[in-house]
Amino acid sequence: NFHRVFSVDTINPVLDLVVWFRLEWADPRLTWDPKEYGNMTKVWVWIADGGAGGETSEIWTPDIELWNLESGLSETLDDSYAVVNYDGSIYWSRPGHLRPTCKFYGLNNFPFDELTCTMEFGSWTYSGKYMRLVRGGSDGDGWSLGGSDTAGSSFNEFSFVDEEPINCIEHIYPPYPISPEEDWPVLM
Repeated sequence: NFHRVFSVDTINPVLDLVVWFRLEWADPRLTWDPKEYGNMTKVWVWIADGGAGGETSEIWTPDIELWNLESGLSETLDDSYAVVNYDGSIYWSRPGHLRPTCKFYGLNNFPFDELTCTMEFGSWTYSGKYMRLVRGGSDGDGWSLGGSDTAGSSFNEFSFVDEEPINCIEHIYPPYPISPEEDWPVLM
C-alpha cells in the first residue's frame, strides 16, 4: 500500500516512498484443526531482524527484496507480527519506506514533469522453481494507494498522479544456462 511520496532525489536518483509492505503466502507446516485448539483460528507470530531469515523470527518468511534497492527492506521496514490462519495462510504487513534507485523517465518537462520509476521485487535466493510472486490485493492489481486520512499529498512538492499512478506487471527473467528449469519471476 503506497501511503505517500516522501522525497525524490533526481540527482542521485533515489525515490523514497512511505508504504505498508504486505505479503501473503501459504505454509502447509503451519496448519491445524481449530477444534483441537479451543476453536482458535489464527495466531500472531513475531517476525524480526528486518525480515526473511531473521534469527528471532518465529516462522519462515519469503526473502522478497527490492532488486533495484538503495536501501534494503530489512533496513527500511519495521519488524512486525504476521497473522497465521489455521489453513496455513499467512498475512504480513510492515510499515516503512521503499527506497529504489531509479532510472527516472519524464525529466524533459522540468519543472512540470511526471516522473516514472520502475521497482523490481523478487526473491533474493529462490528461483521460480521454488517461489513465484503473483500480484495480490483485493482487486489483483498488486498494489493499493492510500487508505487512511493521512495518506496522499497535501501541500507536497511530489505526489502520485491521479490516473493510473501505479502499474504492476509480472516479468520472468530467463534461466541461467546451468539451471535451465529455473526462471526468475519478479513483479515490476
